[in-house]
Amino acid sequence: MASTAPLLTRMRVIKVILEATKGTKIAGTSAMTVFDLEINPTATFEDRRDVGLYRGPSLASGIVSGRTGKCSFKTELRGTGAAGLEAGLAVLLQACGFKKTSESYQVHSGPADDKTISIDVWEHGQKKGLAGASGNVKFGGVVGERMFLDFEFSGTWQAVVDEALPAFSPSTTTAMFIQNGTFTIDSKPLKIGNFELDMGCEVVPRWDVAGVGGIAYHMIPDFAPILTIDPESDNVAYHDFYGLWLAGTPAAASLVLTDGATVPLDTVTFTLPSMICKEISEGDRNKVAVENYVGQCQHSDGNDSVTIAVT
Repeated sequence: MASTAPLLTRMRVIKVILEATKGTKIAGTSAMTVFDLEINPTATFEDRRDVGLYRGPSLASGIVSGRTGKCSFKTELRGTGAAGLEAGLAVLLQACGFKKTSESYQVHSGPADDKTISIDVWEHGQKKGLAGASGNVKFGGVVGERMFLDFEFSGTWQAVVDEALPAFSPSTTTAMFIQNGTFTIDSKPLKIGNFELDMGCEVVPRWDVAGVGGIAYHMIPDFAPILTIDPESDNVAYHDFYGLWLAGTPAAASLVLTDGATVPLDTVTFTLPSMICKEISEGDRNKVAVENYVGQCQHSDGNDSVTIAVT
């Protein structure tokens, strides 16, 4: 067959799907609008340089083991326009440690409720993919600009094949901005310039002799959500940042965003019921004093350290 090079990096399509059986690859169906898309193998090359007749590597002196891979990208926060989260995002969040109940996405501790996804990426004639994938997500952005979700998934690498770009119909709803909403700590409105919530999901392979490459699928055994913000400084009477940090006193935080549409309107609410300040230092934003604040999100009543509700 004649070469079809060059393959253009601009011409890419990604589709994802929840797996019916963890680790069993199925074809992706939910198309995503993403940025900075990368998918690469991460399997280990093991050197098999044994004794022999010659200096240097001989035939078959190395072998790839593990069959692991990673896929990373970022996408915009989008609703459906009907009190729901865009379908592809709903799939991705469930593979990042969130349990979906109607349109509420909440952290959980039950391995039986864990979900894994299959990922398909077409690159101008080549198809790459992962099976049994789980990942981490960071929510964030600059106030007044789009809210992005940065994802990194680990899974079982699939054989690369030649396949034409498929039909592609991603969501066309309005991307949500970090605006038209409120941010509070202990119900006190604070003015922030940046917002980042890193779910801190630890992703590891679940080893299984019966699995491809010895892996059944990738799972999340633990997570540690961290909130990073830069609220304007204020007097101690309004909010005692340093006093609460010193005492280790937890505080509830909330970010509420809307898509800005008139009808229909989607509202996304991030609820962090118990957050302890772990780091704080003074800062400057356009010659206005701010606090560089890093908070550790913890459970308050059961599995509730982070909840995302769409209404």
